[in-house]
Amino acid sequence: MSWRWRDYGYYRYFPPSRPRKTKGGIKAQSKRGSFEQSWWARRWTSVLESFNIGQRLARGRSYARRGQVLSINIKKGSVTPTVQGSRASPYNITVKVKVITAANWKKLAKNLSSQATFAAKLLAGEMPQDIEKAFEEARLSLFPDRLKDLQTNRSCPD
Repeated sequence: MSWRWRDYGYYRYFPPSRPRKTKGGIKAQSKRGSFEQSWWARRWTSVLESFNIGQRLARGRSYARRGQVLSINIKKGSVTPTVQGSRASPYNITVKVKVITAANWKKLAKNLSSQATFAAKLLAGEMPQDIEKAFEEARLSLFPDRLKDLQTNRSCPD
C-alpha cells in the first residue's frame, strides 16, 4: 500500500502554498500546452530543462499563465522580473547571463556579415534559425552551456 504525506500529518504543519491573487499582472498568451511560440524560445526552454532544475520551470509557467508576473526589467546581461508568490511581498528575481566581450562581438559580426539573411532578419526583428551556427563558428554560444553560466539572485524560497 502506498503512503501519502497527509496520512502522517504533514499537511497539518505545512499546508500547500498558493500564490496570492494579483491584478494587472503580465499574463502569458498560452493557457496550456507549448509555452513558447518561436524557435529560439523553445530552444531557450530546452536548455533550461537540460539543467534539471526540478519543478521550477513548471511553477514559473503556471505563475506566468496566472498573471503573477508583475513586471519584467531587461538590461544587458540580465532579466529581473517581480513575481507575486504566496508571501505578502512579491519576489524579486534576477537572472544574469554572460555578456559577449567586444572582441568576441567582432568575431561574431564577421560571421554574421557573411550572410545577408542574418542582417535582414535581425533588422526585421526576427531571430534567424541558423544563427547558432554563426555563434559556433566564432566559438561562442548563443545559449548557456551549463547551469553555472547563469547567476541568480532571488527572494523566493525556491
